Amino acid sequence: MMPQVRTFAQIRSEFLEFFRQKDHAIVPSAPMIPWGDSSILFINAGMNQFKDVFLGTGTRPYTRAADSQKCLRVSGKHNDLEEVGHDTYHHTFFEMLGNWSFGDYFKDEAIAWAWELLHERWKLPADRLYATVHEGDAVLGLKADDEAARLWRRHLPADQVLYGSTKDNFWMMGETGPCGPCSEIHIDLRSDDERARIAGSECVNQADPLVIELWNLVFIQFNAIGDNKLERLTACHVDTGMGLERLTAILQGKTSTYDTDIFDRLMCRIAELTPLEGVWGYDDLHADLDAERIRVAMRVVADHIRAIVFAIADGAVPGNVGQGYVIRRILRRAVRYGYTCLAFKEPFLCQLVKAVVDQYGPHYPDLCDQADRIIGNVKGEEAAFLKTLGKGLELYDVAADWVEMFADGNGLDSAARQRMAKDAQMMDLLRKAYPDSGAPVDLFARDAGLGKVPGAIAFLLHDTYGFPVDLTQLIARERGNSVDMERYEALMTEQRKRARKAATFDLVPQVIAADAPSTDATQFVGYEDKIIEDAQVLAVVNEERICAIILDRTPFYAESGGQVGDMGELVVGGETISVLDTQVSDSCILHIVNRLPDSLEGLVIARIDEGRRHRIAKHHTATHLMHAALREVLGSGVAQKGSLVAPGHLRFDFNHYQRVSPAELKHIQDRVNEMVQRNIEAEIEERVPYAEALSRGATALFGEKYGDYVRVVTFDEKFSVELCGGTHVQATGELGLFLLQSEGSVAAGVRRVEAVTGKDALAVVVRQHDELEGVRGQFKGGQHSLEETVADLLETNRALQKQVERLQRERLAARLDILIQNARNEGHVRLVTGSVEGVGMDALRVLGQSLRDRMGKSSVSVLGTADLAAGKAYLVAAVSDDLVCNKVHAGRFVRQLAQRIGGGGGGRPELATAGGRQPEKLGQALDAAGEVLRELMRQAA
Repeated sequence: MMPQVRTFAQIRSEFLEFFRQKDHAIVPSAPMIPWGDSSILFINAGMNQFKDVFLGTGTRPYTRAADSQKCLRVSGKHNDLEEVGHDTYHHTFFEMLGNWSFGDYFKDEAIAWAWELLHERWKLPADRLYATVHEGDAVLGLKADDEAARLWRRHLPADQVLYGSTKDNFWMMGETGPCGPCSEIHIDLRSDDERARIAGSECVNQADPLVIELWNLVFIQFNAIGDNKLERLTACHVDTGMGLERLTAILQGKTSTYDTDIFDRLMCRIAELTPLEGVWGYDDLHADLDAERIRVAMRVVADHIRAIVFAIADGAVPGNVGQGYVIRRILRRAVRYGYTCLAFKEPFLCQLVKAVVDQYGPHYPDLCDQADRIIGNVKGEEAAFLKTLGKGLELYDVAADWVEMFADGNGLDSAARQRMAKDAQMMDLLRKAYPDSGAPVDLFARDAGLGKVPGAIAFLLHDTYGFPVDLTQLIARERGNSVDMERYEALMTEQRKRARKAATFDLVPQVIAADAPSTDATQFVGYEDKIIEDAQVLAVVNEERICAIILDRTPFYAESGGQVGDMGELVVGGETISVLDTQVSDSCILHIVNRLPDSLEGLVIARIDEGRRHRIAKHHTATHLMHAALREVLGSGVAQKGSLVAPGHLRFDFNHYQRVSPAELKHIQDRVNEMVQRNIEAEIEERVPYAEALSRGATALFGEKYGDYVRVVTFDEKFSVELCGGTHVQATGELGLFLLQSEGSVAAGVRRVEAVTGKDALAVVVRQHDELEGVRGQFKGGQHSLEETVADLLETNRALQKQVERLQRERLAARLDILIQNARNEGHVRLVTGSVEGVGMDALRVLGQSLRDRMGKSSVSVLGTADLAAGKAYLVAAVSDDLVCNKVHAGRFVRQLAQRIGGGGGGRPELATAGGRQPEKLGQALDAAGEVLRELMRQAA
């Protein structure tokens, strides 16, 4: 319809410049992570960053604003993640163009400017544009928005101004709060013939993909107070939103957003990277390929990589909860499509990051600054999931073959039962999926007879093998099946109950009231006092697993924020009671004791273990210093994911995409010790307004709930400023020394460091010194330093190891030569079989690949190795490319052979492995290779 004269970047720029000329402040996009707003996981609309203005809790130094807001939607109307890519216009990540008025202009200007931009500047034809306004709502006590309709009729014929229901034309922030009627602008992109046949007015809001909403103008003029009651606001606001992707498609004359220049660069890069032959571009595919399947995969990958890049740049990291779970799910969905439809077997999304950064960097420069971190995060997550994906797909295929066999509900005949009993891999799956049943085959046949993948199988793949259930559902749908989600959810519920039951103890005990005043909270006075003598007992807990005393006030710090609870003693009625731990339940502090006193009368002396508290405080301060140093060295994207502050050590989990190098660790340790040597005094401020603390750069933990006022702990305002309720030293010099002890991975994208400080660090130094002296004593009389002597020993050992490896390679190469000489013909196929002694699975796989390379076309190779002492045997099968194209699958081949050694396996069509627990039958499995190969070739024919 419209000539392609503008790039998407020009369209964004023209929108912002238009409103700049209308005296709007052009504000930057807010991060997609809504810091300080726990009601949503991601920014999903342009108005989110102005929510406080609409609620009356915040202000801005301007009354007019415009921006392009980064948004992410993966749920809600028309935004099911599993549907993205299957159509040509929905997305997870998108940019929302918007303009706002805060008590300034209203309907007249908003409508006039929308018309001016769309029709007069961008030349969208008037006969294809429609405007909707609110028709009124008797329940809400609202009349029709005739004012907006009248304003639109200045620009459009009356039959192109339509009245819509509250569902489509009334916006509410929630059940209560600011709200108002909205006016949507729709465009009819159908052909002239189709428009002549059916009027566009009949297609608006009727789910026609070519008659679509373009711009929504919301007029906020009411406040919802509940029970369908509205009150008029004293100041009215305007909130508009228009998707850049959809607008770009319209202005570039495209019916699909994926055909615009927004996705051109990504589609070309995907085509360049895919190992799949015949993919030269999104619209340039070999005729023999399944074009729609490939294009769906390319759309999924191109859409999802944008969401991944922007989310990680704004602070989200793939994980198991909250935003991390959403990003992990998006990333894994993209990997899954790339793996199964585009032949990617190695990390590939990380290679697309640069294309996104290059395209969006001019408008979002922070992407350029964080490109390396984003690439590292994506690559690490991809690599980890590809390992899971391969195994999960293999196991799913094993189960799905049997599911399809029993989907007719006929159950198992004796022949089928015998075949299943020989499938060791399937039997192993069934025993794990139905662990409490003596007849897992019967249960599986019953469940599969429902025409669905059994919930027990889906649960096993998720719980044991880490295979996401949404991927199981997706694969099942592609094969014409579904998953029994009711049973899956039931098993998940049972698992959660078991996990809760296994917890150390439940801090919701029955509280037996003592003869003391009742209160809702315990006052904590432990920042100032380490001992008090005038506490009173409010209540006690006396259960089989826990005894606890609740006081009206206490110096004991209850475990929170990673800091362990205090220990010490209570003197109650003349008895000294040991406090073993301190926990919190609701607003009460529970002093966990070894026993309850005989009497609860009188005042209580509460005395903490001050030495232990001071060691904890040192490690808590060290945690803050280390957190700041981590952000300095590794980047500001580092965020805490968990911590432990104990008297003898600290543990700190944080998001990072790769191992922290020794040089980086040394830099971090040196930086902390530098701050220790400076002896910086702690600045601790109570009751700082939350917004003020954030504006000063204080580090807040996402997911933590903060009140209106917070406690701020600072060690040099340019280094470490954190919101924290824990205990700390008065100055950093009290730490004395800080030592990092270890660094490692605890989950995909999450690293853990452990460290010690104070006397605990000194003890480490003394122990290491003693160990070093002991080693030095073993080399007395040497000509060289200890370091040189150890280096010489290591070099000698490496040389000997290389010699052993060379002899091993020569032996194995000679063995392969013999096997190739003894190759036999199975029809037109050359078959090599044989056993290799003294190698493991990894070496066997390398030999299988080497044999495949040497044998060339029309060849199949099978190698095996047995470890009688360990009771294990391994197999590898390799198939040449021409036979793979003719449906000879190495995974199915090796799986059938593995049944003869009491095991199972699978893998790629060209190379697959298997294992079993009957090594004495390896010879029988190798002898059967010819028979199995002939059967597979017969089936392929």
